[in-house]
Amino acid sequence: MTASGTPSDLLVSEVFSAIQGEAALVGTRQVFLRMTGCNIRCAYCDQPEALEKRPGPCRIERTPGRRDWDRVESPLAIESVVDAVDRLWRAMPHHSVSVTGGEPLMQSKRLAGLFPMLAELGMPLMAETNGTLVHGLEELIGWLTYVSMDVKLPSVDGERVDPSLQQRFLDVALRAGVDTWVKIVVGAHTDTDELSKAVAMVAEAAARTPGAEPVIYLQPVTPFAAVTRAPTPDDVLTLQELALWKYPHVRVVPQTHKAIGQL
Repeated sequence: MTASGTPSDLLVSEVFSAIQGEAALVGTRQVFLRMTGCNIRCAYCDQPEALEKRPGPCRIERTPGRRDWDRVESPLAIESVVDAVDRLWRAMPHHSVSVTGGEPLMQSKRLAGLFPMLAELGMPLMAETNGTLVHGLEELIGWLTYVSMDVKLPSVDGERVDPSLQQRFLDVALRAGVDTWVKIVVGAHTDTDELSKAVAMVAEAAARTPGAEPVIYLQPVTPFAAVTRAPTPDDVLTLQELALWKYPHVRVVPQTHKAIGQL
């Protein structure tokens, strides 16, 4: 075996049990499978250790929520990942498995081998994704129960993600009938024109897909790394009002796991 493992091995940062702190499933208990590697670099990213798609240290929780880590080297054989997730899953009731990152769809071909094995064990699967890797989503969509998709605003993220790419991504998720929602991080200097266009994109995608009403979650940024200020309460009220004029399904949910001291 080479340093990077076999083609089916997975580059994993950590596996643990925690309370989901964002968007539609906030408050539920999930097993988190955090993959390494991301194709963009958001200014506020709070998982810098998961940005690079390369071998390295990985921690695996033994007991749900106890943070009693086993430390191993990634990449991990697919059977090892199944065992790590399943051990936590069976140790107490969980709602679903969150496959996150980094950007998990960077490893879509490897996940295509893992997802059927987890689904066979009765685990609903959720992808937490930046919504840019359309082909990766197409490879995995048949195994997903939930898609939590970010829509990126350059004024907040410091990146210039192609809006048409995110539109195609959302169309794939909605047309597949997967329970999908959109998260938009808003900051102290959010460009209102950017937000308006992002909300309009979601509204147009919903109109193209009969029965689809994806909720938009505005998430006030949690200061981290290069981001030192959160939006004020007035900022958040104003941004939600702007969004609601364009699309009726807009909620504000902060990163609640940060507030309660969860991972």
